[in-house]
Amino acid sequence: MGIAKVMAANAGVLIILGVYGYFVSGMVSWTPLIAPAIGVVLYLISIPVKKDNKTAAHIGVGLTLVSAIMFVVMGLKRSNLIILVMALFTFLALIFYIMDFMKRKKERETVN
Repeated sequence: MGIAKVMAANAGVLIILGVYGYFVSGMVSWTPLIAPAIGVVLYLISIPVKKDNKTAAHIGVGLTLVSAIMFVVMGLKRSNLIILVMALFTFLALIFYIMDFMKRKKERETVN
């Protein structure tokens, strides 16, 4: 699976779970919409990543790393399962990104 597909899938999970968390929380705070906002940004970044834009890929990986750490900290602090599930999916996406980068580097070294 390509990095763009993983990025778009992670974005979809963040959007769906974030919106769900917003409605479950009673819509009293805008805070649950942080995850869907990150998901929208990741989805928009995944579009140039499909065309092998390396800068967009690195920005997406950086945003994924920061958001994964944020989700773990906030999920554990609040004991919120929805946030922890988002953290799990985001860390899995991060692992896929790293594996893809390592595979591409190995392919470049083989060609040279």
